[in-house]
Amino acid sequence: MITNVKRWLFASLLIFGFLIFTSCDDEDQSTAYDPSYLPSIDATNLPIGNHAMTMFEDDESPSKMYDKQDRWFRVNQPLQVIQKGKDSVQISLYSPVGLTDVRIYAKLANYNKRFLIYNFTKVPAFHRSFHQIPMVVGKQDYLLETGNAVTIDKIDGFSSGAIEFSVESSDPLFAKFKKIKSSHLVQFNDWYHLSGDASYVYLPMNPVLAKEAIAMIINYSYALSHPIYYDTFINFDRYKKEQAAQAGTAVNGATYWHGNEEDVDGKYDYLTKAAIEKIYLDYLDKRTVDMAMVGGGSAWGGGALASQWESGYVTGHWLGEMSVWSHEYSHHIGFNHSSNLANSGEGGGQQEMLTHFYKYLIYLKDLPFTDPEVLKGWTKTKYLTGTYKKPVFTINPKNPFLIKYKGEGKWN
Repeated sequence: MITNVKRWLFASLLIFGFLIFTSCDDEDQSTAYDPSYLPSIDATNLPIGNHAMTMFEDDESPSKMYDKQDRWFRVNQPLQVIQKGKDSVQISLYSPVGLTDVRIYAKLANYNKRFLIYNFTKVPAFHRSFHQIPMVVGKQDYLLETGNAVTIDKIDGFSSGAIEFSVESSDPLFAKFKKIKSSHLVQFNDWYHLSGDASYVYLPMNPVLAKEAIAMIINYSYALSHPIYYDTFINFDRYKKEQAAQAGTAVNGATYWHGNEEDVDGKYDYLTKAAIEKIYLDYLDKRTVDMAMVGGGSAWGGGALASQWESGYVTGHWLGEMSVWSHEYSHHIGFNHSSNLANSGEGGGQQEMLTHFYKYLIYLKDLPFTDPEVLKGWTKTKYLTGTYKKPVFTINPKNPFLIKYKGEGKWN
């Protein structure tokens, strides 16, 4: 069925100081109609007018990655669509691996059906380009997500909130992105190495390290969102008993999650499971995380900050060595060294559990990115202070998740 949408669309745009109104109304078409849709787009081969670029090129000025107004993304939305002005969008992909079959839909304020405005056959890794919103060009047929068609007359432009964008794709990598529950806003912040306490020895990052950090934070957020991790996190007491049974010992140390009060003589400020449910959601909320790097002393976390050493970004995360990152990220969430949510603690805590689980996901190939060849960060010695070898992952046969799940549990 073809619907010719001709409604009163209110576009509150300030053009020459006046509000512009566009008239449309509904009319069912009883005769056969062959819609003419917009052509698909290959983002690897765009005209010069789209200003296509690759973000985080190795030799790009670090000042660009530290521009927090321009370079940021929600960790569950690596494919980002931002309206620019009244008639264009900026499309950015924060991913070391490109996507295929990317469909970007629009929905108008007074028309509640999504319709396809861009169909990308390919979007390469770390791509950015600019595209005119097709409705501002002229009357056009669009494919509804239901499979029907809609014809929309020319609209002179869109104010903020007058149009919404959403993304779909059949690409398996995109399916993994959609499973991420965290909506943390990820950015890089140069304050730490420019203005922070010099005793912390923060070092400036560069695009080579930023790309590794982006791959890591997406993988980490996927791991936190995984149903097995959620189940283990909520039932940490069961996990501790299972570990003890595997070792043939009694449960060592705290039997469940506990908070920030000092532990005295084996007495812990245990948290309830209801409190832990809320804390789990804190790990997945919308707060901002500043990713930074330290070069000496200790890694740090707290407030927006989460940091680690260069080695963690270049090779560590590919090997599943996520203990330091888990520790600093938990400081970022609000836990100190007295809590086993941050520290390994007596008998093991989240640092240890998360690391075991992350390694199990690498073993299953159940992370968005498991192949270090996609970035080859260790080869880019010009941009590194240390010397590294290609990370080659192996799993310890005593990994508690491997013992329990025996190669099962992949998030399908």
